[in-house]
Amino acid sequence: MKPPKDLIDAIQKNNSFLILTHTTPDGDAFGSAIALKFLLEQLGKKAEIYAEPAPQQYQFLPGIGLIKNIENLQSSILKPVLILVDCNTVARISYKKEIIETINASTFSTKLIIDHHIETNKTVDASSIKWIEPEAAATGIMIYYLIKSLNGKITPQIATNLYTAIIVDTGNFQFDNTNEEVFQIASELVICGAKPSYIYQNSFESWSENRFKLFIKMLNRVELIPPVAIAFISKEDFEETETSEPDTERFVEFLRILKDVKAAVLFREMEKNFIKVSLRSKGDVDVSRIAIEFGGGGHKNAAGFRIKTSFEEARRQLIEKLKIYNVLSGDLDFKV
Repeated sequence: MKPPKDLIDAIQKNNSFLILTHTTPDGDAFGSAIALKFLLEQLGKKAEIYAEPAPQQYQFLPGIGLIKNIENLQSSILKPVLILVDCNTVARISYKKEIIETINASTFSTKLIIDHHIETNKTVDASSIKWIEPEAAATGIMIYYLIKSLNGKITPQIATNLYTAIIVDTGNFQFDNTNEEVFQIASELVICGAKPSYIYQNSFESWSENRFKLFIKMLNRVELIPPVAIAFISKEDFEETETSEPDTERFVEFLRILKDVKAAVLFREMEKNFIKVSLRSKGDVDVSRIAIEFGGGGHKNAAGFRIKTSFEEARRQLIEKLKIYNVLSGDLDFKV
């Protein structure tokens, strides 16, 4: 895997960068963004990251405290070069219209995109220099190759961030995207200072009691429509457990535990008539095609979308798509 020459040239020729990632960042987004910031600083450049506050499980990442709250992003502090990391369009940076408008109204000398998600609308950000590798298991792997191309040094801090990015997006090497390349890079990161047990425990085994209570609420509401498992988390669930959307990270993965479940769906009610949907699947079931139908995207076995409607209507529409794509068949009862 090799970064495109125009992207390398843009990094070498410029000195000030703004790094942004997708809304509700996960370990790949945080780890990749921080590692990129450290790389740019090695090269004598200035780089700032703006993102939503990191959830508890990523507070251990070296450099996490350097990330600034995207709520404070103003046009007056924007940098000449914008880099989207683990995200291929500005529209996915935030739910908040004013933040998107601030970014879109700004004049960047250059826009760079480094991402491994399928590009669903190639007319968006068409003027950007893009490096998109849908076959990459994590954006962190792309940052690894970028470091190599720019003769950067993989410090223990960078290694920790990149290893976190990789294990989060490969399910700690359990998902179908885990291959020889993933293990080779992970091995080098360990040699460079990443500590697998420490990173795993912080990333996957550091739930708060409130997060666990939210998980229980989800489990009590699981609906099985073989071979699909569906769960729903309401706005009231978040309020009652004093949790938020980042606390649901990996919840949908647990719905795939059942042997006969080939696809899992988690609906999260962010506001009234605003639902965020996460899709996961096994094997040849391609949930990215379904997500794209709703204006979302992702990967073959991991995708998502947002929809402005009630849970009942979102569920009905999704089930119809699951039938169209032959994930479900036959007449189904749409009652909740």
